[in-house]
Amino acid sequence: MLRVRFWETAWRALLLGFLGAAALISTVDPSAPVRDRAVTLVLAATLAVWHWWMVLAHPDWPERTLAPMAVYFTVLLALVWVLSSRHPAYGLVVLACFPTAFATLPGRYAYVGVAATSLLAVGDASALLSAEIPWPSVPALAGTVLAAFIGWSIRALEKEVELRCASNLALESANLRLAQLGEENAELQGRLLAAARQTGVAGERGRLAREIHDTVAQGLTGIVMQLEAAEEAANDADAVRRRLAVARNLARESLAEVRRSLDDLRPGPLAETRLPEALAALVSGWGATHETPATLTVTGTARLLHPEVEVTVYRAVQEALANVARHAEAGKTGVTLSYMEDVVVADIRDDGAGFDPSAVGGAGFGLTAMRQRVVRLAGNVEVESAPGQGTAVSVTVPAIPAEAEREAR
Repeated sequence: MLRVRFWETAWRALLLGFLGAAALISTVDPSAPVRDRAVTLVLAATLAVWHWWMVLAHPDWPERTLAPMAVYFTVLLALVWVLSSRHPAYGLVVLACFPTAFATLPGRYAYVGVAATSLLAVGDASALLSAEIPWPSVPALAGTVLAAFIGWSIRALEKEVELRCASNLALESANLRLAQLGEENAELQGRLLAAARQTGVAGERGRLAREIHDTVAQGLTGIVMQLEAAEEAANDADAVRRRLAVARNLARESLAEVRRSLDDLRPGPLAETRLPEALAALVSGWGATHETPATLTVTGTARLLHPEVEVTVYRAVQEALANVARHAEAGKTGVTLSYMEDVVVADIRDDGAGFDPSAVGGAGFGLTAMRQRVVRLAGNVEVESAPGQGTAVSVTVPAIPAEAEREAR
C-alpha cells in the first residue's frame, strides 16, 4: 500500500521535474536577456506553486473532483503556453502535460485534457479547424493518439492495482478475523480442557471402582465362599484342607492381580498371552474352583485386538462367571468367543435358576460396571433369562485391531 502511494505521488510530481529541467535550461541560456530570463523564472515558479497547491497539497482533489481540477488544468495550459512561447525549453513541460491530464482529471475528462494539450503542442488551434490540415498537425495528432493510449493503459493498470489493494485489504480483514477466531478457539479449548479434566476425574474414579470390583471384590467373594464351605464341612478334614487351599490360591491371585492393576490396566492373564488362551485359563480355573463343568468355544479366526478390547471382553466374562457362581446354582456353564469381521462377541450361558429381568429393580454393581466398560467402546450388553431356564449374557465389542494402538502412539 505504501508503494502504491509513493508511485501516485511521483506520478503527480512528474511535471515539477520537467519544469525544473526547463527552468534550468532557460536560466543558463545566454541568448536571452537577463530581464526576460527573470520573468520567465518567475512564471515557472508561479506554475510550480500552482501545481503544488492544486495537486500535491490537496491529494483528494486529483481524479475525484472535476471543478477544481478543470480550473487547475486550464490555468496550467495557459501558463505552459506562455512559458513555451518565451523559451523553447518549456516544450518539455508541454510533454509533461499529457500524463498530468491522466493524473489529475477524473474519468473521461482526462482525454479532453490530452486533446487540449495536443492543441497547445501544435501551437495554432485554428489550424485544426481550417479546410487544409497543416503538416504540423499530423505528428501532433499521432502524439495525441499515443498519449491517449498510454494514458488509457495507465488507467487500466491503476484499476488493477486498486482491485488488488481491495483484495489485499479483504484478505487482511479475513486474516484478522481468523486470528480473532483463533483466540476464541484457544479460549474455548481451555474451557473444554477444564471440562475434560473434570470428566477425566469422574472417569478415573469409575475406572478405579471397576478395577477394585474386578480384582479385590471378586477375589474376596471367592475366598469368603470357600471359607464358608470349609466351615460347613468342618467334620471332613480333607474337604476343609481343599477349601482352604483354594481360598489361599484365590488370595494370592487377587493380591497379584491388584499389583498388576496398579501398574497397568491390562489384566495379568492378558499380559503375556492372547485372549482365547487367557479365557481358557479363566474358564477352566473357575470350573475347578466352583466344581461346575465349564467349557470355552472359540469360533472365527482369532486375531490380536486392541488391549482395551481384550480387557473389556475378559472382564465381562469374568464378571458373568462370578454372577453364575453367586446366583445361578448352575449345573454347567458354557462360554463362546466369536471373532467376526468387525466385532468380537462373548456369550456366557448357564442352565441355572434364571430370573425375570423385568422384575429386577436394578442391576448390581458388577453388571453396571460391565455395561460401562462395554459402552465406553461403543459396544453393548444383552441379558436374556427366565425363571428356571438359565441365563445368557451376550457382550459385543468392536473388533479394533492391535495396530490402532501403535498408530495412536
